[in-house]
Amino acid sequence: MSQASSSGFGMNRNRYYNPVSKIQSLIHNLDAELVHLCKQCSVPKPLTSYNYNNSTTSGTGGSSGPSAYSSHGVMGTHRYSDSINNLLARAKSTGSTQSQRSSTLPPEANKRQLRNLYRTRVIDAYRNRRIFTVYGNYHTVRRALMRRGWLEKLPPTRHAKLQTMSEDSLLEHARRGNDYEAVIISKMINHFPAFFIWQGKGQKDLCAEVLPFRNRVRRSQFLDFSTKVGLVGCAEQERWFREDGVCGMSYPRFYRLGGNSVEERMAFIEDYQHTQARSLLRYIRERRISEMIDPENGAVQSTTLDFALSKVKKMIRHAEHYSLDDARIKPPTPAEIVENQTFMVQSSDILKNNAKFKVTEKVMTEYARLAAQYIDQVETLRPDFRWDGCRNLWILKPGYQSRGIGIVIRSSLDDILAWTSNNQIKKYIVQKYIERPLLVYRTKFDIRQYMLITIGESQVTIWTYRDCYLRFSSQEFTMDDLRESIHLTNNSVQKRYKNKLNRDSRLPKHNMWSLDQFKCHLRHVNAPDDTWSKIYSGFKQNLVAVVMASLDETELVQNAFELYGCDFMLDEHYNPILIEINSTPDLSPSTEVTSRICPLVLKDVIRVVVDRPKNAAAGTGLFEKAFEVNYNINKGGDAKQPLELNGKQMTLFETLPKIRTSTRTRFLRKILNNVKSSTNRKFGGKAEKEEEAKKPKALNAPNGKSKKRKASKSSNGSKASSSAPSAQTSIHNVGPKTILNSTTRENLALQYTAPK
Repeated sequence: MSQASSSGFGMNRNRYYNPVSKIQSLIHNLDAELVHLCKQCSVPKPLTSYNYNNSTTSGTGGSSGPSAYSSHGVMGTHRYSDSINNLLARAKSTGSTQSQRSSTLPPEANKRQLRNLYRTRVIDAYRNRRIFTVYGNYHTVRRALMRRGWLEKLPPTRHAKLQTMSEDSLLEHARRGNDYEAVIISKMINHFPAFFIWQGKGQKDLCAEVLPFRNRVRRSQFLDFSTKVGLVGCAEQERWFREDGVCGMSYPRFYRLGGNSVEERMAFIEDYQHTQARSLLRYIRERRISEMIDPENGAVQSTTLDFALSKVKKMIRHAEHYSLDDARIKPPTPAEIVENQTFMVQSSDILKNNAKFKVTEKVMTEYARLAAQYIDQVETLRPDFRWDGCRNLWILKPGYQSRGIGIVIRSSLDDILAWTSNNQIKKYIVQKYIERPLLVYRTKFDIRQYMLITIGESQVTIWTYRDCYLRFSSQEFTMDDLRESIHLTNNSVQKRYKNKLNRDSRLPKHNMWSLDQFKCHLRHVNAPDDTWSKIYSGFKQNLVAVVMASLDETELVQNAFELYGCDFMLDEHYNPILIEINSTPDLSPSTEVTSRICPLVLKDVIRVVVDRPKNAAAGTGLFEKAFEVNYNINKGGDAKQPLELNGKQMTLFETLPKIRTSTRTRFLRKILNNVKSSTNRKFGGKAEKEEEAKKPKALNAPNGKSKKRKASKSSNGSKASSSAPSAQTSIHNVGPKTILNSTTRENLALQYTAPK
């Protein structure tokens, strides 16, 4: 009895105190629970009614295991979301005590728990479209998205060494917020698409099927205003969109001499000669008469002044009565060629070498009076002529380069033509140099203004930033020295030079001013109170005109956006002049000015792009809406509803004005095709009946079943082609279109992309 009881007691004691059996039972329960959770995260089936209290107790040392399925077997969609939320809540609570529990759990169990928590976060990020990829060192964008609960899908170049490690090795070192955790999460996200992509301009657009927020707006090369060539194309198109106070460009005149267009080269030569005539008249208007004449030994006859006056007078007549015939360049006659060459030689001798006129003071006084009269008239008709001086300088820019690379300034016609001919690969743009800019303490500057374009489901929105900064040259402005250190204000150029010692001490050492500093300077020079509002309004009008001119060749992809750095100069009357637009502006903290404004710009970009689509009342920082275009073409039967641009209707014409003799631009052609198709659908009933009556009776013969089928197919095809706005859309509209609800699309996405 005692022996049996003692043996039984010993057996129970060994069973109770045996640590191996206890550990085995714990491991068995943990394995069962983790396998079940992993299946829930990787299989697109709804989660079952799982008892998380039991699993928690088993994971912490309790004896109860996973609960059984409910009587119904499968939970609803709301039950699935509730279970995900419970998992996330557990993940957060577990993460707060992760350091304490990791010391008590075995290493393998700790890895399994971390892997489960990370996969839960990944699934939740995918369900809420919160996966992003950032190429480059845009840490402000990265941090802004992470604060909003987004997970990063790392590009191959970021933490490249850690990405080669195995998942188990990463889990050993993973801690909250460190690089190992970022890499392990990125590995789990690798099968999912990114819903926010910040990439370079030349990179391929990945994950296009999910329409991510992408910082690239694609357009044709001819109208890509982020290049010099594309900006020229937009300037040619913007005349059709001009509206006072809303839309209009102010830019130096330009010519594409990098191509093989003989007509454009002839137009530049004629403009150069006209500019030379105006330069000569401005020269005699601004100089003292006694300094320009020598009645006895003068080298230039008065016929040179007569030729210049006739040139400017002809320009005034053309500007007042402009027609398309005037725009056509006519080749000069041999006599005109000789006269032009003689004038160019003698006027260059006056402007460059200060040669004297062989006229009397009385005659020269009359010439000066006529010169002032003609210059005032032509500048009233063409305000951009006010930027010209007496040097006839032109700036040559490579068509597809930035940061001041390859830019030169020339004044000789032969030098300009030779330079562009010898550098055909660079596609040079010849632009009139602004000889009379607004200066600050005798120093040239430009203004960097930011613009953001966002494309929604049916709108293109143009945003302008209410803050900007000035960039100064390191040398004082002069027309006698054409070096880049004086005339190019790009920070990438000026950082290579030291500031001149005799430069005004009130200018900043780092060659940048904030907007507040510039406003203070305007008050100091007694500028009108509304000067800055006038300047900023001019910025918006220029940028709206550029974007409107480029919409014809822009790919309107939903969720696309792009940030641009726009460079402006000011003339002597504080009128802004658009110089160029950069699609990848420098956002590095190069100075104390950019270290403040650049992070703010990127944070506000995230507010506009990410926050505003979910909440229309969300703040946009310093970005304000400058203009909005509704590009949603009416696809219904109502042909009377026109396209709306910010509430203002546009009248559609059957024959649109066009600059080139090529086909009609794509954007307006879509609108017209849509109007025609909707009109045909509205009034096509009688016409179809008449066509059916006119058909030959052979089609209705009893033995013509196949013919009937062919006829019905052809009639259906004609209806589809007439109703579709283009051939491409008609192909996609053939056959019934299956529409999946959100739950089905989600399950399919999980099935094909979730990690197994």
